[in-house]
Amino acid sequence: MRPSSITNHRRTREISLLKKLHRYILWEIISYFLLCIFLLTFLLLLNRMVQLTDLVINKGVPIATVGQLLLTILPVLMLVTLPMSTLVSSILAFSRLSNDSEFVAMTASGMSLYSQLVPVAIVGLLSAIISALLMMFGLPWSHQATVDLRYQILKNQASAFEIREQVFNDTFDGLIIYIRKSSRESKIMHGILISDSRDNRNTQVIFAEQGIVIRDPVGKRMILRLVNGTTHQVNAVTDEKKKNARPSAAGQSAPLLDPKTSLSENQYQVVRFGTYDLNLNLTQSLGNGKALRIRLRGLPISELRKKITAAKPGSGRYYSFLVEFHQRFATPFACLALALLGAPLGVQNRRSGRHGGFALSLIVVFAYYIISSFTEGLGESGTIPAIVAAWGPITLLLAVAAGAGQMVIRKGAVDIFGFLLKLAGRLPISDWLNPKTA
Repeated sequence: MRPSSITNHRRTREISLLKKLHRYILWEIISYFLLCIFLLTFLLLLNRMVQLTDLVINKGVPIATVGQLLLTILPVLMLVTLPMSTLVSSILAFSRLSNDSEFVAMTASGMSLYSQLVPVAIVGLLSAIISALLMMFGLPWSHQATVDLRYQILKNQASAFEIREQVFNDTFDGLIIYIRKSSRESKIMHGILISDSRDNRNTQVIFAEQGIVIRDPVGKRMILRLVNGTTHQVNAVTDEKKKNARPSAAGQSAPLLDPKTSLSENQYQVVRFGTYDLNLNLTQSLGNGKALRIRLRGLPISELRKKITAAKPGSGRYYSFLVEFHQRFATPFACLALALLGAPLGVQNRRSGRHGGFALSLIVVFAYYIISSFTEGLGESGTIPAIVAAWGPITLLLAVAAGAGQMVIRKGAVDIFGFLLKLAGRLPISDWLNPKTA
């Protein structure tokens, strides 16, 4: 046999072996990935089910409707579980390979770490594609379906959501409503006191002589129309907004005060109105909290661009829209970055044990979401550019992944817990606990 034939035969065998190892690693990661996404999504759904039990038990909402609500929430939950599952599956897979010495055997056979990252990248790209589809199509559908079901519940179970007399009603998200009395025949309420904390930065108190709940079939919403009253708030409205707060014509909505524009600090503002409309929703009861950003993420990209163009540059809403726009494209790449980070972090020393990978995955997930929430808040306040707020955490993940990969290549493993123990040993913890007395 000629030397060239021998070389080609050897190369063919190496390629065949490499493909088998790639399939082996890929199946290892996918098995963990499917298990993680099922368990994590189920746990989040279970949490939502607990929140929705009040609708069934106390409000009389049919179980079938609650099931539909859970289905509409599913895309939102999967956007949370997809990055987590990608990271956890990558760490657990490589942690298992490392603890069973399979990673060492693969490396000894000539398979480099970068070659082993090919199956990881495939799973990360798959997760990123699913995440992108959910961001583009799943969230708008979820938002619209939730709005329709919410209106259906309010319309069909109106008696269960009636505002009771001489009781502080907190059924509706961000609103605490108190009424002195109401007429059963006309449904008109008298002596109304409302605490509106839907904007965390500004809480306003509203007093009104009368009010009535009105259904809006076009907007799929319920409106509490207040008549003859005042709003009280701090840092709430400008003089221009104050001038625009005029009584509305019959059957029309009065312009709401914008709580995001402010005067000087500690400025107390009182505005009288003839008619004032408040939207009533079941966001809190339906388990769609503000943290999930349903209102913004329910908008298609085209509508989000229109809002960015229409918003006043430098305002809070402008920054919120801009951050959300960049996050639409950054969030899918987070899945890929977490997958690439999980592989080298999973290659740990034996002393870390089989449970070390799972503990490490929890730490990384917690740190990532803390950093993401922090940069998101800075971006929405205008402290940092929106593109930095959205892409900064992902860039940090890729940098840490590159550093962890280099550590695996040089030392053969990543000893996170050993590093933390050394760091703790260098800190003067004993001096802090037992300070020396003069």
